[in-house]
Amino acid sequence: MQRNYRQWTQYPYPGEKNPPKGSATPGFWPMFFMSKEQNGTFLDPFHQLIHWQIKNPDAIDWKKELTFVEQTLKALTPEQIRIAQYWGTGELSAKITTTIFSLCEKSRIGSPHTARILGYFHAAINDTFIITWYLKYLWDVARPNQYEQNLSPVLLTPRFPSYPSAHATIAGCSENLLRHFFPKETTSLKKWMEESAQSRLYAGVHFKVDNDQGLRLGRQIGDIIVKLVEAQNVRSDYA
Repeated sequence: MQRNYRQWTQYPYPGEKNPPKGSATPGFWPMFFMSKEQNGTFLDPFHQLIHWQIKNPDAIDWKKELTFVEQTLKALTPEQIRIAQYWGTGELSAKITTTIFSLCEKSRIGSPHTARILGYFHAAINDTFIITWYLKYLWDVARPNQYEQNLSPVLLTPRFPSYPSAHATIAGCSENLLRHFFPKETTSLKKWMEESAQSRLYAGVHFKVDNDQGLRLGRQIGDIIVKLVEAQNVRSDYA
């Protein structure tokens, strides 16, 4: 199939002779809330077909996206570098889990309810990773450093395809799921998760569209799971 963008599996990283190798396996793991059919379509918890709200990479101007990455890296502020390093160090889900504990303590939520929120969160992130990995390897979009070998990223480029950004999909899903449980924190959650997503642009390891479309996809996943939570009559505001 002819594509209008470079493929991750066909171009080496800077200083390497051969294209990178990764594993698409996580894209085929079992899911908690959704299911994937053999033809690659996904069903929601109510067995309805999901139409993912994300652009096909063939519809994206990757030359324009590369120019934006280059301009961003040349004009990075100390604060943007800090953001890139903070969000790019360690597991993102660990940072969000810490926040969940803090919000539960702030809202004086008891241990059973805290455990339930954490259960929904971790199951949601599992499903988000599966969907993201499936799309990453389906589309096989190259990273910025596979377009321009002379980029100076803040962090090392991960060794799996670029589109969509996993950081962004996790952030989007977390935002919409957690604002259901903590509606009074909606504004701060939105700001925090958008910062997490865009940190990958500051790091120089993702195109801006990877993050924008990843957030959009993640928020859709979060909304799908919230519908199930509501159907199960799980309390949404413990404050």
